[in-house]
Amino acid sequence: GMAESLEICSFLIARHELVVPCATGRSDVRGLVDYLLDKNVMNPLTLTRLTKMPVADWADPRDVTYHFWKHTKKGDLLFFDTPEQDAAAIAALNAKLAELPAMLKGENCSSVNSWGWGMDDVLLLAWLRRLTCIKGVDLPQPVAAYLSGVGKQVVDYKKHAV
Repeated sequence: GMAESLEICSFLIARHELVVPCATGRSDVRGLVDYLLDKNVMNPLTLTRLTKMPVADWADPRDVTYHFWKHTKKGDLLFFDTPEQDAAAIAALNAKLAELPAMLKGENCSSVNSWGWGMDDVLLLAWLRRLTCIKGVDLPQPVAAYLSGVGKQVVDYKKHAV
């Protein structure tokens, strides 16, 4: 099987002979993605919240139990100790997201790079979608437009956010 998202992307790109520009390695984009990959921030903000989203995978309590067991076994932090820590992490995340509009170089903020879609977008959009499950996350208008510009392929959990 292809459990990893990038393996799935690679398969689809090859299978359908698509052209997808490689990640550029831009330091501004890399800095934001690194922040979003910080398990000490994102895991406690999202691991528990994601299980409350209206996704078929979470309808079976056994799947939720397995999800928590797997992440606990890996030593992942499932949530912050206090609501104040959670609120501080959301505030810091919002400050980081405020930097993103300047990074969107595509026409009308439609992509990270001026030439259009590429792997930078593939990597970033998956994380932005995940953040929509967090109540209190404030996506700047250009970022919300960027996220919605993908269409229904990227689910926005905003109305279910917790």
